[in-house]
Amino acid sequence: MIKRFEGFWLLKTPLHHGGNEKTGSTPILRTIYMYVDGEGMVQIPYVSGNAVRGRLRRMVMKDFLDRVGIDPQSLKLKLYHSLFTGGVLESSTETVGTIDLELRRNIQRLLPPVSLFGGAFGNQMIHSKLKVGHAFPVCKEYAQFLPSFLKEDQRAQMPVRIFTDESFQTRRDDLRVDREEDEQTVQMKVDFECFVPGTKFYHWFALEYPSDIELSCFAHAVELFRRSPYVGGKSGTGHGEIEFHYEGVEELDPSAYVQFLKDNEDEIVKLLREIEKAL
Repeated sequence: MIKRFEGFWLLKTPLHHGGNEKTGSTPILRTIYMYVDGEGMVQIPYVSGNAVRGRLRRMVMKDFLDRVGIDPQSLKLKLYHSLFTGGVLESSTETVGTIDLELRRNIQRLLPPVSLFGGAFGNQMIHSKLKVGHAFPVCKEYAQFLPSFLKEDQRAQMPVRIFTDESFQTRRDDLRVDREEDEQTVQMKVDFECFVPGTKFYHWFALEYPSDIELSCFAHAVELFRRSPYVGGKSGTGHGEIEFHYEGVEELDPSAYVQFLKDNEDEIVKLLREIEKAL
């Protein structure tokens, strides 16, 4: 069964999610062109689903290793890369063309975060069961794609650029050193485009045929996200804080996943060490 969880974010502080271009020295928001009935092609800023997925993955993997008593820094680089970023599919003369079905089953059985987020372990590719949508602002341009519970929001009648602005940060020269008479202190001002507080976003997750433990793992991931609800860049300086709600997630039980890790800790550690040796 495919499980889909739709919801929204409400932005509490300015949010910057950078694009691939700059206007002068000012980083701009990531945007994409889309066709809007009655208006034609328009450019709309959004937050990439890959950024959300990556943040959840890093939090879940760190929590997972902590719970089974493994220091992430003690892992070999390849295993660390596979867990925290997905890894790179590799092959050797010994493994080319072969798939270790028993290893695949053990990974999916004992490593729920890997089964959820996917990853490559040597030549073993574990496909992700979790799909993460882009987060689009609730606005007039995107209104035709909004679910019913957001169509009546007054933001859906407003143009998207009402919800963007420019912010800035400064870096001051705190060195107390002697300077030449005509030498200026070194200071830097960084301007960047951002979404403004009060912006609302439509967002969703979907899981393809998850087991009960994988659903519980997803619920735990959302709980970790709730404890540290930041998206985008510059979160270390207060940017990107959100409130969020997803329909149906509260009905899931994260405790089943936590108990599963306690009950199977020895097997999990043994499997991780076996994978580590094989990489």
